Amino acid sequence: MTPPLTILFITRKYPPSVGGMQQLSYHLIETTRTKATVYAIKWGGSQVWLPLFVVYALVRALVILATRPVDVVHVGDPVLAPLGVILRRVGRRPVVVNAHGLDVVYPNRLYQTVVIGAMKRLDGVICISEGTRRLCLERGLDPARLTVIPVGVQVDDFALALPEEARMRWGSRWRLPRWPEHILLFVGRLIPRKGGRFLVSRILPLLAARRRDWVCLIVGDGPERPALEQMTREQGLSEHVRLLGRVSAEELRAAYAAADVFIMPNVPVAGDFEGFGIVALEARASGLPVVAADLEGIGDSFQDGGDGVLVTPGDAEAFVRAIEALLDGRTTAAARRERRRRVRERYGWSHIADEYLRTFRSVRERYDAR
Repeated sequence: MTPPLTILFITRKYPPSVGGMQQLSYHLIETTRTKATVYAIKWGGSQVWLPLFVVYALVRALVILATRPVDVVHVGDPVLAPLGVILRRVGRRPVVVNAHGLDVVYPNRLYQTVVIGAMKRLDGVICISEGTRRLCLERGLDPARLTVIPVGVQVDDFALALPEEARMRWGSRWRLPRWPEHILLFVGRLIPRKGGRFLVSRILPLLAARRRDWVCLIVGDGPERPALEQMTREQGLSEHVRLLGRVSAEELRAAYAAADVFIMPNVPVAGDFEGFGIVALEARASGLPVVAADLEGIGDSFQDGGDGVLVTPGDAEAFVRAIEALLDGRTTAAARRERRRRVRERYGWSHIADEYLRTFRSVRERYDAR
């Protein structure tokens, strides 16, 4: 029987701070604890204190490596790759780093020289999508050291439907005069690449010209929120659009369960990149069909046509046609359950953690062979 591995995780992105990388780190570490021996050095506060965290992580990691039989060190993102290089040399252990997308393309010459240069010296790079893997290849990383493992999702955190009492409660909170026939949902930071402007200025006005039986919930906050509020008024969409801002986990789960279609209208932005799109998995864990831009790493999570529709980025007419087809087709409870089942089988965290452990074992074997 193969002995269990011992892993040292180091991450600067961890709850209570909020974001996709934080959720990845949390679920990866906690799920791996059930399958291997785990030590974790983590930071969940402001990145202003990152230099102090790096010093603390270096000292604590060296103590752990000197006193514990660690097989592999995993650092959560490329910013920590230089720390990984030091630990690899001084601690004499193989080091693996995760690559997400923007952290590979970040347009700063010093960053590209130091951080990407450090990544090239590590033993393995886990890319969260094929799109991220392509970015790494373009920057000269060794293809033999690259592995694609997608982000996972905690499927049981999400519900397939809302009971009537909850519908009434959330309908009041979302300022719905009555429960609409259809609810569309957007979830994401209100920044350029997420496509919020494109959604409100192009897609929704076209949809409103064709039918009036819907409301779109926009969940998330960011620098574009004032512009989206203004666009909503100027486009005459106040009846149809609710900008909810940042919401609690409970309210987010309710929005997924209440919705009929999830929209992911990302647009290309120079120097930025959508590595995967965890919200599309969360939506499908609630059984929602997804209409998404076929851009960067987004399409990696689509397993077949039952998951939704991939649309040419920037094509508002194509988005509206796809949304209308899904609304008119009226997703059944059985279809929602089937989407949830496929997400659980491919992206459930237990399965994803097993993929990480197989990669860690392979990296350790290559390191020992050298």
